[in-house]
Amino acid sequence: MSKELIKIWGLESDRDGVLIIGRCNTIDLSNIYGTPLHVVNEERLRATARSFVEAVSLKYPGKISAHYAFKCNPVPGIIKIIKNAGLKAEVMSEYELMLALKLGFNGSDIVVNGPFKTDKLLTACIENKVRFVNVDSMYELERISKLCNDVGRNIDILLRINPDFVPTGMNKGSATAGRKGSPFGLDLKGGEVRRAFELLGSMKRIMFRGLHLNIGSGIQNADDYRRALLKLKDIVTYAERSGFRIEVLDAGGGLGVTSSREMTTLEMLLYQAFDRLPGGRLMNKNISFTGLAEAITRGVTELFGNRQLPELILEPGRCITSPNQILLLKIHQVKERKGIKKWLIADAGIGTLTMPTFYENHEVILCNDVNRKISGKVTITGPGCFAADIVYRNKPMPDISPGEVIAVMDSGAYFTSWESSFGYPRPAIVAAYEGRHSLLREREKFENMISLDRF
Repeated sequence: MSKELIKIWGLESDRDGVLIIGRCNTIDLSNIYGTPLHVVNEERLRATARSFVEAVSLKYPGKISAHYAFKCNPVPGIIKIIKNAGLKAEVMSEYELMLALKLGFNGSDIVVNGPFKTDKLLTACIENKVRFVNVDSMYELERISKLCNDVGRNIDILLRINPDFVPTGMNKGSATAGRKGSPFGLDLKGGEVRRAFELLGSMKRIMFRGLHLNIGSGIQNADDYRRALLKLKDIVTYAERSGFRIEVLDAGGGLGVTSSREMTTLEMLLYQAFDRLPGGRLMNKNISFTGLAEAITRGVTELFGNRQLPELILEPGRCITSPNQILLLKIHQVKERKGIKKWLIADAGIGTLTMPTFYENHEVILCNDVNRKISGKVTITGPGCFAADIVYRNKPMPDISPGEVIAVMDSGAYFTSWESSFGYPRPAIVAAYEGRHSLLREREKFENMISLDRF
């Protein structure tokens, strides 16, 4: 990996080829805090969040609001940086709602999503006057109406639509707007959305404000947003003819990043069945905030024609955090069977930290010498005593010795969300900024791991 390529992540290297993040030496950080270790590029994270809001504001002619998706990376210190950059909150659970309120978001700053909204969560939404609950089903709509009647309060809602749309190249099993593979949203083709409008007419405490959709995560082609929005044309017309005004359109999140991506369905099958990791560079230079803003603006403009444009809500997550965090792993030992395979045994794997590497392709860099040439393919495993604890199979890497440190790039999206204490404590998270570093989360202790147990 050359010095020029690591600039894609806003990183540098020193004269010895050691990887530098936020002007901090990654080997020094690994020695101070131990590994595995998440390192956040604080200033770049802040700048990325600001540039997202600016890009959409410059392109969309109406009002906009950006709500960070907590599920993508729920670390309080990271959310606080994003909040200070001007983003609001999108949450999916009682815990995330509590966290948003604890971090200083007002109810009016919060949008609530998800297919599993308990009565307790919905009641908290009503009591805290969240901006919108994005209604996911007919059952949920009826529950909200009953709870509002019980407490004597109104609530503003958006209807989440499933438009039966799978983005370009996306694994069909993870496309959140696919009709066959995803349970999310009201079924547009099956008539659920129309039935919801019929019910809304009799629900006096439910204030309909608009529509919501989310087409997936890691989207590589921004024009997919425009194409998905146009699938709402008939229902927009139907809503207006039924006397409902669409004041707000929530286009969700899911934009991918330039430097890592989800595997396609075929790539996933070949990788899991035959260890064939997708080859070639991961870079997609066509992904940009400006491109997203232009595509969505075209979609909304085409969708609404001469009507007044609605307020646009977006729920970015991955595109904000993913490229601004790296995961440092130390190689414990190297094992090789001539003519068969070479293994690098690291101190974290799918069992603990790297679940996204099961279905996404990320670059892996040697921290102590970014200029060392690729020498062959290796399989990087975690510390777990089971064969599936894999970081990557057949990953092109330089020669690496025990004690050296590697960095899994783009660890800012879903790595900490998926992490677990599978025989090992969860890692520390540190922010690097202008040569200084500070803990955002301490390394889990053994005592923490058993603190809820009764002996």
